[in-house]
Amino acid sequence: MHGYQLMAELARLFAPAYRPSPGTVYPAVDALEAEGLIAGANHDLRTVYGLTDIGRRALEDRFEMLAEIELRTGARLSPDHSLEPLIARFRARVVPLSGRIDAEAVAAVLDRAADEIESLDGQQIEEA
Repeated sequence: MHGYQLMAELARLFAPAYRPSPGTVYPAVDALEAEGLIAGANHDLRTVYGLTDIGRRALEDRFEMLAEIELRTGARLSPDHSLEPLIARFRARVVPLSGRIDAEAVAAVLDRAADEIESLDGQQIEEA
């Protein structure tokens, strides 16, 4: 994305609580680029930014932190269809309950949830 697209995406994800501005977004982009997490390339008179391998690993290492941000903001930060961000978000919700609720009851709930999720396998193909 180029800077304007990034600002539009941030506005879409976090509106109405947050409205990005060039004065906050572009310095953050410069800092991310200086750290080697993103790299810019000129394309049609604009600089288009993308994740570097280091940036991709940094995101992977921060799944749980991103899950907590998703919980607080309601934003969906992961564009892919991987289950890992969803599981991290789930973990962020339930781990704080550890020791306060019956572990055997939780195991039963999780087993039922896993059975239901496994039953979804193939349904998406049939509906398409």
